[in-house]
Amino acid sequence: MYFNNPTGITFNRFAGDGIMDLLAVLLRRLDAVLVVPGGPTMIQQDEDRDLLPASLRDEWPVVVARTGAEIDRAIRAS
Repeated sequence: MYFNNPTGITFNRFAGDGIMDLLAVLLRRLDAVLVVPGGPTMIQQDEDRDLLPASLRDEWPVVVARTGAEIDRAIRAS
C-alpha cells in the first residue's frame, strides 16, 4: 500500500477474498472510488457516476461494486 498524496492510495499485488472484503470496507468508509488501471472504475452507488471526471466516466467502464465479491468479479470481467 502506498499513499500517493492526500487523496490517493495505491495497492499493488493484492488478492484473496479477505483482502477484497477489506478493500470494500475501506472504499465505503472513505467514500472513495476504485480505479483499476486498464479496467473498470468502481463506485459505491449509481448516483456517484455523475461525480466522476469525464475521463474516468467516458474512457473505461464504470461499475457499481459494494462488496469484495463484486469488486473481484468486476476486475476479473475486465
